[in-house]
Amino acid sequence: MPPERRDPFTNIRFRVEIDGMKGTGVLEVVFPEVQIATDADTAGDAAHRLASATLTAQYGHLTLRRGLTTSDEWYKWWDEARRSKAPRGRTVKVVLIDEHGADANRWVFGDSRPFRYHVSSLNAIGEGILTETLELAVGGFEAIYGRR
Repeated sequence: MPPERRDPFTNIRFRVEIDGMKGTGVLEVVFPEVQIATDADTAGDAAHRLASATLTAQYGHLTLRRGLTTSDEWYKWWDEARRSKAPRGRTVKVVLIDEHGADANRWVFGDSRPFRYHVSSLNAIGEGILTETLELAVGGFEAIYGRR
C-alpha cells in the first residue's frame, strides 16, 4: 500500500463522467455544500431534540461549466427534465487526477437531475470562451479518497 499523500493536490487536473454521456469537457466544478439536518421541532430542550431527531443530509447543487460546442447533451438532459414529471437522474463522477495522470480521489453524486441551465453572454468586443453551465440537484453523495 503506498504511503498517504501529505502535499495538497492542485485543482486543475480532473475529469467529469456523467452516465450516458460520451464526454463532458468540464472546465469548472463547483461542489455542493452538504450539511446534516434534523427533523426535530423546536419544542423542548436542545439535548432532547437532538437525541430524538432523525438526521438527514441536505445537499446543495452541483455546478458544472464547460466551453460551448456543438454537443447538445447537456441541453437535451435539461430539456428532458423540464418537460418530464419524473426526470431521469444520472450518476455524476468527479475524478481528481494526480500529477502522474492517475486517478487520485473521486466524488460520486447519485440521482443527479438538472435544476438550472445557462449559456454565458455574447460579447462582440471580447475574446472569452462561451460557456454552458448545468446546475444539478443531487440525491446522494460519496467521497472516495485514494486509489481504489
